[in-house]
Amino acid sequence: MQYIKTIAFLSFIILSACTNTNRNTDFDKKPMLENIAQNLAIPAYENSLKSFISLDSSISLLKQEDADKNLATVQELWKNAAISWAETIPYHFGPIDELLIGNNFHYFPIDTLKINKALLDFEGNDRFINQLGSNLRGLAALEYLLYSKENHLNLHTVAFAKMLSGNLVKLNQQLLNQWKPDYAQSFISKNGSDINSSMTLLSNQWIELVEKIKNDKIAIPAGKIAGTNQDITILQAPYSKISLILIKANLIALQQSINGGEGKGVDDYLTALDIKDQEGELLSNKINTQIELLIQLTNNEKEDLANLMQKDSEKLDEIQLELLNLSILLKTDMMSQLGLITTFSDSDGD
Repeated sequence: MQYIKTIAFLSFIILSACTNTNRNTDFDKKPMLENIAQNLAIPAYENSLKSFISLDSSISLLKQEDADKNLATVQELWKNAAISWAETIPYHFGPIDELLIGNNFHYFPIDTLKINKALLDFEGNDRFINQLGSNLRGLAALEYLLYSKENHLNLHTVAFAKMLSGNLVKLNQQLLNQWKPDYAQSFISKNGSDINSSMTLLSNQWIELVEKIKNDKIAIPAGKIAGTNQDITILQAPYSKISLILIKANLIALQQSINGGEGKGVDDYLTALDIKDQEGELLSNKINTQIELLIQLTNNEKEDLANLMQKDSEKLDEIQLELLNLSILLKTDMMSQLGLITTFSDSDGD
């Protein structure tokens, strides 16, 4: 049945290419790009900055006598920060690439042995962060410090955690400084369909997001790719057990990005082009229906992705299949219909 569903999606690709002969080319992409930049991308980074500031401030509570009591508060703020950052992923292009800081926020998996060694080497100077690789810093390293039972939150560990959280604030602020106003204006102005256009950057980031959910966040930890074995320690959030929640946050943000939130989005552009399948269903509707299905499949805040890997492989396989179908819709059909170039490849690293 899984192969039949995928074949149906492939059939849509072939059929829609044949039915799209009379395109409406009058759609003005500038208001759409302006809406995405001003009302989605920048607010997403503003929200993540607020969550990082709250997390950074809260870590100081762990220096007090009732540190254990305050730990639950700090952990909750860590979750909020991780979710807020997950909602920025559709906009990980431009400044985040130019500044070469993408891997410094929530790179996974981390190297816990090297983090423990870094803790021993840390002498309290915040410049020590510059000696740490991506797998020793950011949200994932903070999660390990705040949630792992291996760690004792003494003043030294809290100072190390404070260094990590402060760095997140600093880097996020750098991104916002780039987006407002210079990069946003550049993004709005590049309204063509060439390889350097904003539509190419945006759509390739959507494709990369779906592929990384499918592979890095699910298939590799679940041991579903050749040469890999099931390993729950390399999930995105193995200690807080919110890996599935973060995937859902990614999917909701992806849908918002495609639909333009409350304003003009790429869904409106696809609808204006009147791209339909053999049954007359619009490609924009088909993409939205597919994302909605995936949101429903991941819509269980009490569910742990590790439990799915170990006890409900059938549901995990269903999520994998539907991610593949979404990838086909975006990577093959949407890109070809919009005349865009796919620059992301499955072999791209983090």
